Amino acid sequence: MKENTTEKEQRLALLKKVIEDQMPVNKLLGMEIIALNKGYAKVKVPFKNEFVGDFKRGLWHGGVLAGVADSAGGLVALSLAHPDEQVNTIDMRIDYLHGAKEEDIFAEGHLIKSGKRVIVTDVKLFQKGNDQPVAVARCAYSILRKR
Repeated sequence: MKENTTEKEQRLALLKKVIEDQMPVNKLLGMEIIALNKGYAKVKVPFKNEFVGDFKRGLWHGGVLAGVADSAGGLVALSLAHPDEQVNTIDMRIDYLHGAKEEDIFAEGHLIKSGKRVIVTDVKLFQKGNDQPVAVARCAYSILRKR
């Protein structure tokens, strides 16, 4: 059965609420979903002092950045899933391109491939006013499709 526009918008609005308000790690991060469409997500994570890994230079910890990338990529995968389908991370590769300053982080995720059992996304992490990403990630998620 094909989903109409209103149903799709309602499902994405519900997904946004669940991701922001009910997932403990996303609440800890303070993640805010800026845009969410089928196969695309953009999120913002506000800077917190607890996210610093390099305290001498005041740079974000790479593990926190990886968590943001995984959450953004997972959101892209979830945007393709039906409410009764389960999505889990199976693999992620991240390249850190330069240090992230004590400023908010944005993550933009795009669908690369949606298969029968695996969804692949690319995620770019960046900071406002900087065209150069601080990191890029390729994420793979398993999905148990309901037929």
